[in-house]
Amino acid sequence: MKIYVLDASVVLTFLLGENEMTKGKVTTLLRRVSKKKIKLYSSFLLPLEVGNGLRYTLKDQELADEVLKIFLALPIEYFAFRQTHCQKILQLSYTLRTSFYDTSYHFLAKLLKGTFVTCDAEYFKKAERLGNIKFF
Repeated sequence: MKIYVLDASVVLTFLLGENEMTKGKVTTLLRRVSKKKIKLYSSFLLPLEVGNGLRYTLKDQELADEVLKIFLALPIEYFAFRQTHCQKILQLSYTLRTSFYDTSYHFLAKLLKGTFVTCDAEYFKKAERLGNIKFF
């Protein structure tokens, strides 16, 4: 079964409807999950990052609450990193000159032999050479 790892940039772009192409691609992934053809994973930090993104993007608290409920119902499995994973993520983030957060999603995709999906163009440019990554 194919595995995809989502980061906050993809989820927020999808939830906020900021890019129709991204929205379509994520919708396709969700359909494939419902048909049990793929699995979606992310870091246990994703709900915190999405919540923070909603807090600082949406001025309307009621709308933010509704969007958060939609997010929390998405079929994403969360992964908790071990100490050894964190050490490897830190090393890789220094090598790539990227944030620990962004690097953790990519590391997870490589660990699970999946594909990291991101809307973060800057990270994508720095890390594309490692493989296991798609830009949405």
